Amino acid sequence: MRLERDAFELSELVDRWGIAGADIRYLVASNRIRLSVRIVAQPVVLHAKEWTAEGESFFVPVEEKVFSGLGDLALRDAFRLVRDGEGHVTHLFLPEEQMLTLCRDRGICFSHVDLLVRRDCAEALEREVLGVPLTTSEAFDFRLFVYDGREFAFTMPQARALEFMMAQTQAGAPDQHHSDILNAVGSASQRLSSLFSRKPWWSQLLCKTEGRRGWYHLDPDFVIWLLTRHRD
Repeated sequence: MRLERDAFELSELVDRWGIAGADIRYLVASNRIRLSVRIVAQPVVLHAKEWTAEGESFFVPVEEKVFSGLGDLALRDAFRLVRDGEGHVTHLFLPEEQMLTLCRDRGICFSHVDLLVRRDCAEALEREVLGVPLTTSEAFDFRLFVYDGREFAFTMPQARALEFMMAQTQAGAPDQHHSDILNAVGSASQRLSSLFSRKPWWSQLLCKTEGRRGWYHLDPDFVIWLLTRHRD
């Protein structure tokens, strides 16, 4: 039985994406990934956002209630949790510009295992930042393959870099600057050699563009192989 969940645990996404803790901290700090937590049967005060005549926003209490569901963490709280592993949270934010005060301002202590990412946020991140959708069963798996008599094994971020380059090649822009490649996969590395560390044969596939410092392209023979591998 497969459940349609409204959120994923951050830990399972980290495993799926194959990225390091430093990359997660970078994504959170740069507000590219918004973290949430789930509370169950907790007393809260619900607040709604209003505006002054000058256009400044503020929250006003609306009602006290018992709440179960997802709440989004403020950026400061989210970063503290991924950095320190745990922290005390007093406020959560809901869609439609609402806010929760937890346990009458006493707050709740959350740890890293409580961190969630809403489904729509995870899908948007993979689409816009990491470069691949959640389901890629029809796509070529750049993580492990044999080409030209050699086996290549890559981490998920490394595989995404190759997939990004293939997509750009098919879109008519085969040459890409290294910073655009790194940004496309959400890597905090400064160089492609750092992203592909301990993978000595990566430069056989991803080549430097002659006369354009910092620019790269996929090896043309590799591109042809990718496009024709299913043909007899």
